[in-house]
Amino acid sequence: MRLSRRALPFLAIYFLILLYPGSALHLRESTEARYGEIAREMVVTGNWLEPHLNGIKHFHKPPLSMWGMAAGMEIFGINGFGVRFFGIVAATAALAALLGTARIFLGNGDEAINAMLICGTSLLFLSSSRVVSTDIYLACFTALAQLMLFRQMYGERSFWNAPLYGLFLGLGFLTKGPIILLFTLLPFLVAKTFDRDHRNVFTWREVAGAAGAFAAVALPWYLAVSISNPELPDYFLKVQTVDRVATNRFGRDKPFWYFFVIFSATFFPYTLFLARGVAGWKQLDGRIRTLFVYIVAPLVVFSLAKSKLSAYILPFYGTASIITAYALARFETARLRAATLVILTLAAIAAGGTGFFYKPAAPLKLQLLLYGAALLVLCAYLWKSRLSPQFVRNTALYTLCLSVTVYSAMTHLGPHLKGYGDMVAAIDRIDPEHKRDILMYGTFIPSLSFYRNRIAAMGLVTDRDLRFEEDGSRRDIYLPTDADVERFLAARGEIFVVTDQGQMDQFRLKHACSVTPVFVQRKHTAYLCRREPPPPPVP
Repeated sequence: MRLSRRALPFLAIYFLILLYPGSALHLRESTEARYGEIAREMVVTGNWLEPHLNGIKHFHKPPLSMWGMAAGMEIFGINGFGVRFFGIVAATAALAALLGTARIFLGNGDEAINAMLICGTSLLFLSSSRVVSTDIYLACFTALAQLMLFRQMYGERSFWNAPLYGLFLGLGFLTKGPIILLFTLLPFLVAKTFDRDHRNVFTWREVAGAAGAFAAVALPWYLAVSISNPELPDYFLKVQTVDRVATNRFGRDKPFWYFFVIFSATFFPYTLFLARGVAGWKQLDGRIRTLFVYIVAPLVVFSLAKSKLSAYILPFYGTASIITAYALARFETARLRAATLVILTLAAIAAGGTGFFYKPAAPLKLQLLLYGAALLVLCAYLWKSRLSPQFVRNTALYTLCLSVTVYSAMTHLGPHLKGYGDMVAAIDRIDPEHKRDILMYGTFIPSLSFYRNRIAAMGLVTDRDLRFEEDGSRRDIYLPTDADVERFLAARGEIFVVTDQGQMDQFRLKHACSVTPVFVQRKHTAYLCRREPPPPPVP
C-alpha cells in the first residue's frame, strides 16, 4: 500500500500532534493507570509473559498492547510519553490502513483522503489515540485485517492477502481476545448470507493459510501461560468472556441504547453526515450498503452484552468514516454543514471561557482565551468555506486544534481529572530516595505505583483476584485486614498513606500514629504517618 503525497503529510502531522503533550499528560485512573502499571512491571521485572498489576498476576486481557506500552518505556523511560508512544503509532497505522480500504471503495481521489481525515478527527478515535489502553491497538489490527479482506474481495487478489488477514486477526486476538472477531469475521459471515461478493473470497487452501497464520500468532502465549497457570483457560472462557457478556460482574451494565448514544456523540463532528447517508439508503452503492453490516453486527452484540464501555465500539469508526465520506460527496449537506459549524463555534467559545466557569482552570484564563480566539478565527474560515470541497480538511484541522487546546489544559488539571502524578511528585520531594513505602488504605490507585516506580501496598482492598497467586506470596503488598496493616506499619514505623478523610479517621483510631498531610486532592490525600511510641507504663 502506497501513501499518496497528500496523505503522508497529514499522517506525519497527526502523529506529531498526538505526541503532544507527552509526559505532562497524567495517567488517569483507573484504565490508563492499570495498563500503565502492568507495562511498568513488565519493564522492571523482565516478566513479559505473565502480566502483573501491583504485584499480582492479572489476566484480564492478553498482553500485546501492554507489550507495546512496555516497549515504549524501554525506549523512552518510565513516563507518560513512553507508555503512550506505540499506541500513537498504532493510531497512525490504523489510519494508513483505513486509507487503503477507502481507496478500494471510493477510488484514489479526495473521498478516500476524506475518510481517513474523518476517522482520525472523530472525537472517540482522536481521544482514544492518546489513551493508555487496548482499544487503539485493537482498532489498528481491525483496520489492517479489513484491508486484507476487502483487497481480496474487491481489489487485487493475492497469495498474501489470506495469511496477512490471519496474521492481523491473530494480533487482534492477542490484544483483546475474541472481540476482534466481532468486527471482522462475524460481519463477514453475516454478509455471506445475502451478498454475492462475500462468497468464495478465499479458497480452502487460503483459508487454511489464514488459520495457520492466526494460530501461529495468537495461540503460543495462551498455551505458555496456561501451562504455568492451569486455571487460566477456564478463567478466560467463563470470567473474561461469558461473564462479561451475560452478567454485571464487572459493574459496567448499561441500557441497550447506550452505544447508539455514544456513537452519535463521539463520531462528531461527522455524525450528521453519516445520518444523511443512512437516510439516503436506496441511493447508496451496493458495496457501501454492505459495509453497514460491519457496523450493525458488532453494535447489536455489544448492545445486548451486559458489560459496556464507550471505547468498545472504536474499531468500526473506520467503516463509518468510509460511508460518511461517500455520503458527503453525493448528497446535499449545506444545512448539515451549517448545523455542525454552529456546534463547533459553541465549542470554541466554551474552550475560551472555561477558565471563567470551571474553578480549577481559573489560572489558565488568559491561555484559554487565546486558544479560544484562535479557534474562533478558524470557525470564521470554516463558515466561509463550508460549501467548498475542502470542508472535511478544514473541519479536521479545527478538530485537531481543539484537541491541542483541551490537552494543553489537561496537563495543568491532573489532580482534578483522576491523575496522581502531582501527588507522587510531592511525596518524592519529601522522600527522594524512596526509602518509605506507600500504603493505599481502603482504595486502589495503581498510578501511585507507576509514578513512584515502586509497588504501593494495598490495605483493606479485598477485590483483587488472587487465584493465580501462591498463598502468602504477596503478604507485603496485599493487606486485606487491619491486622495485616498493623504488621506492615510496625515493621516500618514511617510510611506514606493515601486515602480519603473518612478512611484516615478510622486509620488513626486503629493504628497509633501521627499524620501530616502531604498533598490534598479532591477525593484522596497523601499523609506522612509516623508510628507513635507507646505511652510509658503507669507507676
